[in-house]
Amino acid sequence: MPNSRNTNLRALPSQSVEELSELKKKIRIHRIKMLIVIFIIVGILIALGCAVFLYFDGKTYTSYEVIEQVVQGGSEAAEYEEFRGNVLQYTQDGAVYSDLFGNVIWNQAYEMETPRITMCEDYLAIYELGGGRIYIMNTVGQEGTIKTTMPIQRVSISRQGTIAVLMEDPNTSYIHIYNKDGKRLAAGGLHIENSGYPLDIALSNDAQKLAVSMLTINEGTVKSTVVFYNYGTVGQNEIDNIVGSYSYDDMVIPSIRFVSNDRLLAFGDNKVVIYEGTQKPSVLQEIDCPGDIRSIYCNEEYFGLVCDNPNSAEGYRTFIYNMRGNRVLAQNFKMDYKEIGFLQNGLLCIRGEKSVALYTMRGGKRFEYTFNQGIYDVISGNSQLEYLFILSGETDLIKLKDN
Repeated sequence: MPNSRNTNLRALPSQSVEELSELKKKIRIHRIKMLIVIFIIVGILIALGCAVFLYFDGKTYTSYEVIEQVVQGGSEAAEYEEFRGNVLQYTQDGAVYSDLFGNVIWNQAYEMETPRITMCEDYLAIYELGGGRIYIMNTVGQEGTIKTTMPIQRVSISRQGTIAVLMEDPNTSYIHIYNKDGKRLAAGGLHIENSGYPLDIALSNDAQKLAVSMLTINEGTVKSTVVFYNYGTVGQNEIDNIVGSYSYDDMVIPSIRFVSNDRLLAFGDNKVVIYEGTQKPSVLQEIDCPGDIRSIYCNEEYFGLVCDNPNSAEGYRTFIYNMRGNRVLAQNFKMDYKEIGFLQNGLLCIRGEKSVALYTMRGGKRFEYTFNQGIYDVISGNSQLEYLFILSGETDLIKLKDN
């Protein structure tokens, strides 16, 4: 039976088809024009953003205004460290942790002839070089203390407060690992005549890996060895938990540092070696030193070396590399510096007795100033223009400005 439904379908007149086609064409052209306008606006905004960034990145400030001043100032007998955005001051008699406005968060008393500090994220350890006591602290106060029976040479701390301690007696060095409550988790001895003399230790941020730099001198020849221990499941299947060992002839490696769970830097006297690996670290890159190294410094993203400037009778040259071993900056400076390093805001800070200079990672000089009194530390504030200057007699929270 034929379908009786009326579909009401009718062909459009040819004129209507042409009008519809023309309308679609106009809509398409309008959309293209709108996209072009949007791209132009976005391009202009990006260009303006880049121009503003380059302007401020290359802008040099030579003055500042004091936002707030605290009368208690720095002292030559004290050392200062930035710790989780606040200020740690420590001397032979104790340590004081304060905010940027001078309000004391905690105060730890002790007596140490040669106090040393090591930090990782929310934890720090205060210990006496050649002594036998360690204080484990966090951002709110003391977490624990450890008393050793042998003189302490090095301490390294993880982000949980677990610490590795290198101790020594005349013929044997010992490495003990403790949790923040003082419980010993692992221990071992290094006989100097067999293993060499340990120069430094480094504990990974998660406390799963330990690295030891060993020095061996035999009939006038020098050899350094970096040994990796793993205290996780992988290391349990290895002899003495050793998962890697790398030796270097004619090189001394006095400093090694974990900058993350999986990356270690070994600073030798003629080479920097970058190791990487989640369980068994391997060599990622070797960098020949550009000269005799005077200083080293690093953060989680970059590391730097300071050498004498070969093209100048006075002055220095610092080289900065990323963690892949690529050089990102070579900067000359003439300041007779006491300290050099990265601030929390990413700037490079070079500090002398009374002078300070700040550089961006592009080599632009952000700030340079010579004070009338001694300056003991510089700490970055809440913006690229705010800093804390710890001076002799006063501490100033400041903002950089033009003359």
